[in-house]
Amino acid sequence: MLSWLLVLELLMAAPTTAEARDPFHWKVPGLVSTVEVPAQMSVGGVPVRLQVYTSRETVQRLLQYFATAFDEAGFFIQREQQQLIAQPHLTALDTRTFTSYTVILEPEPGGLTSVVLGEAKLDAPRPAAPSNLMPVYPGAVNVLHGDFEGARTLTFRVAAKEAQVLDWYRVRLARAGYKEEAPGVFRSREQEIRLSLSAKGEGVDAVLFLKTAGEPQPLEPGR
Repeated sequence: MLSWLLVLELLMAAPTTAEARDPFHWKVPGLVSTVEVPAQMSVGGVPVRLQVYTSRETVQRLLQYFATAFDEAGFFIQREQQQLIAQPHLTALDTRTFTSYTVILEPEPGGLTSVVLGEAKLDAPRPAAPSNLMPVYPGAVNVLHGDFEGARTLTFRVAAKEAQVLDWYRVRLARAGYKEEAPGVFRSREQEIRLSLSAKGEGVDAVLFLKTAGEPQPLEPGR
């Protein structure tokens, strides 16, 4: 299954050309199953909704179907789409409501296709990101904060080695009272932070996932 963070990154990269289409429902040809997705999410302060399906149709058939559906809905489709991930995908913008729609398709075993549909309300007010909940590695770019019904995420890219990033977080989180229970897994009372790193070119893609039974306690500035 595709990472939802990749879907969110595509949604936030919608083209910025400025009777709403709601609720967020799209017919999926060859529907086999639907995956439950949390209803309330925000990324960088932008309200986001996701729908995940499995279809019997091919990737090419589904890509053409959604291109036609977006076009018939009157959405703006940028001719040169940003290729942020390897999977076939398409992003369109409803210029009346400034809402971004993205579909990402991935072949599955047995001739099936995963269909991930995303919607982002780009005109919603954006509160300041709570950057002190999880420290950001120095020099990070494409920093994105997410809130998924009590679980918070931080994603970024940085020109560094995986070992450097992991060691930096080990020091910072230890100072904040976290103990490393397993490689990349840190716990402090009811809070848990999981750090996932993957090398990409000359740098690293990082994802921090914070889950807590109560309200997260901000890390002290500068620690």
